[in-house]
Amino acid sequence: MGRLSSALGGAVAAGAVLPASAAAHGLVGKQDLPIPKWLFAWAASVVLVLSFAGLAVAWPRPRLQSLRERLVARLPRVLEVLCGTIGVALFGFLVYAGLAGPQSAQRNALPTFVFVVFWVATPTASLLFGDVFRAFNPWRALGRLAGWTAGRVAREPLPAPLEYPDRLGRWPAALGILAFTWVELAFVNRDDPSSLAILALVYAVVQLGAMGLYGVERWSDRGDAFGVYFGLFARLSPLHGSRR
Repeated sequence: MGRLSSALGGAVAAGAVLPASAAAHGLVGKQDLPIPKWLFAWAASVVLVLSFAGLAVAWPRPRLQSLRERLVARLPRVLEVLCGTIGVALFGFLVYAGLAGPQSAQRNALPTFVFVVFWVATPTASLLFGDVFRAFNPWRALGRLAGWTAGRVAREPLPAPLEYPDRLGRWPAALGILAFTWVELAFVNRDDPSSLAILALVYAVVQLGAMGLYGVERWSDRGDAFGVYFGLFARLSPLHGSRR
């Protein structure tokens, strides 16, 4: 995990040293800065590079991989199903809004939700309250529903999922986060609601296919980019109930 973080940090820092890349963002707002734009861009780039350099020096080895956990409380099954239903309904609404709603980043709910609520607020909520994304994860909820439905229809034990290759580690999740970062910072149509909706659907289909192969929980813990990313913040939460 330490090498993985360093690789991701190096990739982001390499793009940040160019002022044009540092100025890019998922949503474009007001740009009336009290300082010159070139100074802001270079200052942001330097801060980002120094942050990753400091992280590489102060945190050379993984510290969150070998935590021992104890169960403090568990969500009731009914509440877990309710949260999953809300996540699926919200995902469906946002995709519909992106495809059928106004094709403007300022008038459509999808771009704001993706780049503000989902990408910025969810890590903060995970850090404070634990792994909230896992409860509302729409593709995890759909994967579990599909498995439950298939078991009821077949009326016999389903075939065991494939063994997840240990050599893959969490690299699929890392590549997914890298792809999302590219969409936010470099994709030409990053603020186009229909493009974001299509990308969201593609990602969901990939996740459901991988869950069908390797199992819902195993893939959520290893391969789902956002499940792994938000889960990392959740492990720092005081409500996570973990200890060394």
